[in-house]
Amino acid sequence: MLRRTQATLFKPTSTLRSLRNYTDDASYIGLTAEQKEFYDTNGYLHIRGALSDDVCDALRFRAIHHLAQFDPNAYQKSIFSSTHQTRFSDSYFLESGHQIRYFFEEKAFDDDGNLAVPMNQAINKIGHNLHSLDPAFRSVSFSPHVIGILKSLGYIKPVLPQSMYIFKQPSIGGEVLPHQDGTYLYTEPQSVVGFWWALEDCTTMNGCLYGVAGSHKTTPVQQRFLRTTPYDGQNLTAGKDAPLLTTSGQADFDTSQGRPILTKKGDLVLLHNAFVHYSHANTSLTSRHAYTIHAVETHETDYPATNWLQFPPGMTFPPLFPTSTSAPQNPHDNEH
Repeated sequence: MLRRTQATLFKPTSTLRSLRNYTDDASYIGLTAEQKEFYDTNGYLHIRGALSDDVCDALRFRAIHHLAQFDPNAYQKSIFSSTHQTRFSDSYFLESGHQIRYFFEEKAFDDDGNLAVPMNQAINKIGHNLHSLDPAFRSVSFSPHVIGILKSLGYIKPVLPQSMYIFKQPSIGGEVLPHQDGTYLYTEPQSVVGFWWALEDCTTMNGCLYGVAGSHKTTPVQQRFLRTTPYDGQNLTAGKDAPLLTTSGQADFDTSQGRPILTKKGDLVLLHNAFVHYSHANTSLTSRHAYTIHAVETHETDYPATNWLQFPPGMTFPPLFPTSTSAPQNPHDNEH
């Protein structure tokens, strides 16, 4: 039987104060002309010092809090693997878009299926709705800085479908193969942009991001991560008698020009939908925590029912440009 993780819980008052100060102090200033030019040319942008150490620590404390609440015996074991996405995809994953759910590292279990590492070192990521359901992550996700960047990139009615807390665990943190974000959150026309914050220093030893500068101009998105049965507006996992997800198309990424994006704690990396990026396995003894969100446009843009991530009836992806400048409020804050 799996044990719930044991973790020290930090005072929520000081945690949330750091996030409130970050939100209050930030402005709607977006990208400079030089930053915009670099992003347009290279398909990514490395912004140093986007989050303070206190804010990074606050997010890490909240992730630890969620792990402490996780009872693995109450859920099926869902493994995240970028190398076997169809094989390991399941209803637990497919229904996670509007919830906070936990996904194990592929190497967290031995050959007999028993946990081989402590629980707090076994989780690959938490997804996919921290940005709505947790007040700390919501403060960063809907911050004036994020809104300012999206405005400077020309977004009109962006929404936020997805967020992930990625642990990249010591020794067993899995490899992420070369990919483009437009494969997973496809829109017509393509519009997804990724915000990736380093919550710890990232090096070539602990699995930092790698990317191919300019690949967004030479390598159009050829693959799509799809539901085998399009979402009918009612049943998130229709078609359970067959594989739930598949990847269409072929991709032949040239990573010979791939270079590490070495980020310090608090740095932000913006990722264009067609920018080819990846990370190696973490074989070091240090973790590489990161928080990431993905925004998509809704103005004159279609989000297909075949996309894997869907919200259930009565729920919509939260808008990033609300009528009020404050982040959307969640009635269940006290439950998390």
